[in-house]
Amino acid sequence: MSNIVQDWIIDYLREKQSSVSDEIKEVEEVAVEKNIPIIEPEVGNLLQLLIKIHRPQRVLELGTAIGYSTLWLAEDYSGEIVTIELKERDAKIARKFFQSFNCDNIELLVGDALELMPKLEGKFDLIFIDAAKGQYMNFLEEGMKLLTDGGLIVADDVLFKGMIADDRFYHPRYNTLTKRLREYVTTVMDDKRLSSTIIPLGDGVAISVKKEENE
Repeated sequence: MSNIVQDWIIDYLREKQSSVSDEIKEVEEVAVEKNIPIIEPEVGNLLQLLIKIHRPQRVLELGTAIGYSTLWLAEDYSGEIVTIELKERDAKIARKFFQSFNCDNIELLVGDALELMPKLEGKFDLIFIDAAKGQYMNFLEEGMKLLTDGGLIVADDVLFKGMIADDRFYHPRYNTLTKRLREYVTTVMDDKRLSSTIIPLGDGVAISVKKEENE
């Protein structure tokens, strides 16, 4: 199954999008070779744009994999990035890339994000969620505690192959995932503490802004 955007639209977007760096291309090639899921380049471009618009001082990423999305976040960004990866195997590859590319502003933590998040010190201005889809609600709960007022939560794959939006695309294999992602979408769209939108890019990206306390 492909993602929700038609191929001809993807081709057009990638043709018009600025060329990616050699570092990002290198990581993408390894991901393809090892069959490791990564964000689409259009989503990477969106993350870079959000960094430039929002100008966060600290970024938290849930789901490093081998560092592909982390490098999108880090390009032309001098703030601090904390990224969490569950699998030591993938984290080891990511760590080598970060060292090779002199990414001194990235701190990579290995372990269960839900166990590590309560131990993190300080607040974050942007949180990018691209880890276990069935845990998005738990990531949201913990993320809200770490997010500054006016901060962003960006969640990838929230429309997951179209299944979240329409039962025509439903597959029994993804029953639990579908239910939990639908719960995430409903929650961020209805939560009075957030202003949210969903962009049909890649496999669906939800962007939420935490309102100021007096709003």
